[in-house]
Amino acid sequence: MLKPFRASDGTLLHYFDHGHGRLVIFQHGFAMDHRQILETWPDLQDSRLVCLETRGHGFSELGPSQELSFQRAVMDLHELIDHLGEDPQIMGGTSLGAALVMELSQQIAIPHLVLSRPAFGVDQNTDHFAVFRALQTIIRTKPQSLWLTELMDEPRFQALKATAPRDQETYQRLLDHPRLNDLMIWMDALESGALTLSASDLQQFLGRIDVIGQHQDALHPMHLAQQLATLYPNAKLHDIASGFASETEYQESLRRTLAKILSSS
Repeated sequence: MLKPFRASDGTLLHYFDHGHGRLVIFQHGFAMDHRQILETWPDLQDSRLVCLETRGHGFSELGPSQELSFQRAVMDLHELIDHLGEDPQIMGGTSLGAALVMELSQQIAIPHLVLSRPAFGVDQNTDHFAVFRALQTIIRTKPQSLWLTELMDEPRFQALKATAPRDQETYQRLLDHPRLNDLMIWMDALESGALTLSASDLQQFLGRIDVIGQHQDALHPMHLAQQLATLYPNAKLHDIASGFASETEYQESLRRTLAKILSSS
């Protein structure tokens, strides 16, 4: 069930809370909400799953737009843990969610990190966000009636058909997102700053770490997952169905992988 939670700046957030047992906090990606996690979550009888809907996503308010930042979202997670009154045994996330828990791991002790399809690395290279940036320009400079046409004509978007077709679907869905204005503000915030971790920070992590990567996913490059798995000590890299797989195949592959990881934790 979704429960309300008010952050220290007064912003009303919501989090999904279900199950009993060890606390597992798992965060969704950019432009998604808790349902993204539920779609691939394995049937675990001994776990309590919590997913905070990041501000500006799902039912969570955006809060003061001028104060939105990656670090504010990390603080929200920290404050939620205080609100729950229980330390998580496992924290994880997908894409943006993975970056948030990575950053938080420098502030609190996390016994087990699970990073699924990470989109942010320690080298600050965000060239793989090029289509996002092109889409942002289209939305801000063209009438809505031309958004899809302009996107389809974008060469970098066209190139994804042969290399990462599922990413094309992601960008097209974004055009009809009910909170598009909030997501545009989020894009600006992420351009201003995201992960502050260095390679040395990752190498000092003391807990267990599992990294899930996917080939043929330009938005979440496999080489980024491989890099993180190399930097974190004793990390294990898991490869799920590629970006050429169907939605059903992808979800089942990720569900099996998460079940294997979580059941052995």
